[in-house]
Amino acid sequence: MLKTILIGFGNIAANYADDIFMQKWFKYSTHLQVLRDHPDFYLKAIIDKNKIALDKAKLLREIPEVKQNINQLDDPDEFDVAILAIPPEERIEIIEKLPKVRAIIFEKPLATDISNALKIIDLCHKRRIIAEVNFPRRFDEKVMESLERLPNELGKLQSAFAIYGNGLNNNGSHLLDLTRMLIGNCIWVQSLANGLYDQISPIKNDLNIPFALGFKNEVKLLVQVVKFDSYREVYLDLWGTKGRLSFLQEGLFSAYSSLKRHRFSEYDYELENDNRLISLMGQSNAMYNLYDYLKLKIDNKDFSNKNLIHSLEVIEIIKKIEVSFLRKDERIFL
Repeated sequence: MLKTILIGFGNIAANYADDIFMQKWFKYSTHLQVLRDHPDFYLKAIIDKNKIALDKAKLLREIPEVKQNINQLDDPDEFDVAILAIPPEERIEIIEKLPKVRAIIFEKPLATDISNALKIIDLCHKRRIIAEVNFPRRFDEKVMESLERLPNELGKLQSAFAIYGNGLNNNGSHLLDLTRMLIGNCIWVQSLANGLYDQISPIKNDLNIPFALGFKNEVKLLVQVVKFDSYREVYLDLWGTKGRLSFLQEGLFSAYSSLKRHRFSEYDYELENDNRLISLMGQSNAMYNLYDYLKLKIDNKDFSNKNLIHSLEVIEIIKKIEVSFLRKDERIFL
């Protein structure tokens, strides 16, 4: 078993696993739940600066080391895998204090700026560390099946729309990662904020602003913001020449509308939006699949870290959106 350290227990790990509503839909909503069940990983230590979170971790009793600081570890050299569920600003320092770690899972985003993201990628390359970023939709088997079916079910993509909230760097990064997977390479961005924004996000100095993206395949994506104190949503809606596919309820479901003869216009067609095929996606097991994928990469000595590059591209899009906002909604090319 791979000796694993979880850095950043926090409120999510402490509370999500006990949330009865979360349990109904997600078998694995936290790293702790995966680490309890996965036969290839042994959770040897938890680190968290927050005393309340630390006290909750101590109540678990099955974790040998529960510390407030990484410097308090009995032996930093013994860990094979690190889970970094801490703010992006602290990550390079932590990696340097785990000299023999072989693999890392980063909570999203990889970093809050391109410079630090490149430093992390370079450090992983130099030390031959296998790394992944926790974008669960990337490890959702149903999302990957949808990706394979897109040409047949949607035809040529015509338009796309999206919703997010609680931070461009935070939930917006999930949306942008899914968008890149399903639509392709982004070539320009444009803020649509008209100077208006809010900074409600767990990430410092994050923005919530509407924006547009242009893609190499000439598709344009329009993105709006909702406030999570009203309701939560991270939503992507794809309209093709042969059908419509939406990912809704924060990726928990998909909804597909097929092409039909128009019901009241004899020579036209319509999308049957009042009779959509609703499917449960694989988010319940996506985080577990992430650990399976990491173990496979460790076994195969796969140091390519291609998903870190994908994560860097998401950060680049976000930074360009922020620049566009500062330049009064100027269109910015990547």
